[in-house]
Amino acid sequence: MALACTIACTPAGWHCWKAALTLETHREGICLADAAGVETIEARSAAPASAESAAADRRRIAVNFLAVSLSSGLAVLIGILTTAYSRRMLGPVVIGQVNWNAAVLAHVGLIANPGLQIVGQRDIAADRTRTATLASLILSLQAVLAVVAYGVVVLIAVVNPRGAQVSLLLLLQGVTLLAGAGSVAWVLQAHERMVAPSIASLVISLLQIPVLIAIIHGPEDVFAFVLYTVPFVVALTAYNFWYINRHGVLRLGALRWRLAGARRLLAEAWPLALSQGAVLLIYNCGAIILGFTHDDAEVGLYTTAYKLMMVSTVISGAMLTAYFPVLARARGGPPGEAARVAREFMTLLAWMGLPVAALGWACGRHVNDLMFGSDFVRGGPYFEWLCLNIGLVFVNIGIGTPLLAWGYQKLHFKITAIAGIANLALNLILIPSHGGWGAIAATLAAELMALVMILVMRQRLDIGRHPIVSVVAPPLLCAAAVALAIVMLPPALDRYWWAELALGTVVLGGCVLVFERRIATAALSLLKRAA
Repeated sequence: MALACTIACTPAGWHCWKAALTLETHREGICLADAAGVETIEARSAAPASAESAAADRRRIAVNFLAVSLSSGLAVLIGILTTAYSRRMLGPVVIGQVNWNAAVLAHVGLIANPGLQIVGQRDIAADRTRTATLASLILSLQAVLAVVAYGVVVLIAVVNPRGAQVSLLLLLQGVTLLAGAGSVAWVLQAHERMVAPSIASLVISLLQIPVLIAIIHGPEDVFAFVLYTVPFVVALTAYNFWYINRHGVLRLGALRWRLAGARRLLAEAWPLALSQGAVLLIYNCGAIILGFTHDDAEVGLYTTAYKLMMVSTVISGAMLTAYFPVLARARGGPPGEAARVAREFMTLLAWMGLPVAALGWACGRHVNDLMFGSDFVRGGPYFEWLCLNIGLVFVNIGIGTPLLAWGYQKLHFKITAIAGIANLALNLILIPSHGGWGAIAATLAAELMALVMILVMRQRLDIGRHPIVSVVAPPLLCAAAVALAIVMLPPALDRYWWAELALGTVVLGGCVLVFERRIATAALSLLKRAA
């Protein structure tokens, strides 16, 4: 569930953030890494070869996570600003139509990319000599499957389930399936060459802002709104092709139209596709069902709150992008390597996600109102309760991603399928009578169910086993205490919500000093180096 969840959260793909510090167990010590070098306090019992391998891994993680985090952080800010502007200009009704189509396209998109890029990234990370062969095969398959997927979009539009305008918008929005067929970002991720492409992505995102402001002024501009990003997607794809050729990652002359081996690749990818489909049920079926039981405005309020909640998961996507190749290699590494990498991955995600979830639950409605204006005020409470899902998502990714990196796709699928079916059933029961609140309850219940199942399975596996409760408990208790303290303040202080949010952030930072002092020390050291 973890990997598919991240993909769902980041429409443009996996983002790479950078936190050039990692936590080991108390026995193993701490490593500080940045682009300039590595400082390591090794465990006395560690073997020299293992220590060198761990340091090299952290250096790669640091370079891919710190440099790209700056561009990803700015990209998130740009996304927030453009989202706020578009909501204010278009209103909840039109946004409801666009977001309903986006939910449908997320499911259809599984036809265009049924986990092929994940399998390709994993295999290239393990053996880079296969880059040209796998890239040729996956790009050829993506081209064929994108056409098939758009054919499904046309069929849905002909059926016309929600009116002429929604069907026309669906046809236009479906063009993104064709535009994304040439993506090679996964090749760059497998080679851990993500810094320059992420900067290019940031530049292209910046260029979208003046275009958005110039052409979107009201609900009547909705057709331009759903198409204006397509040329930018094509431009970024073209840059990535130029980059991989220029830097020898993949010579374009080595690419061939290739379908030999497609059956084997699809056989490996289908568990991922089905897992992603189960996750999409958890995250998108609520919006789709709302479109049939309630009006466009309700869909717009719920999906806007949902999208705002998902912005925070760019952090988990960044961590996953930086760690996934290392997790994949750790399975065949020295004894204890898989457990070490999995634990530090889990620790960082817990301390990132749980505080964000708690502060969002305590102050989220004020953020929603500030960004989207009076038309979206009713969506503020939706956003607050959806923020609880952030904590569950981060912990799920921290615990579940190793299953994918270590080849347990089918087990991953079984877990997400059960959670997805349960979510669909709950949505069908709750949404007709409770609207958006029913969708929120179903999402939280399904995510919690997946967490319990992933936790049980991880503890049963021989590979990469490490304590989990002791890792999650400190950030969970700290975040819950701060959030409850904010909620219990007198309502008269709500006007100072920004101060409450800032104070809560400071207190949680203090909790990191108390429970994970080495993380704070590493962060301060990196800041001093940057200065």
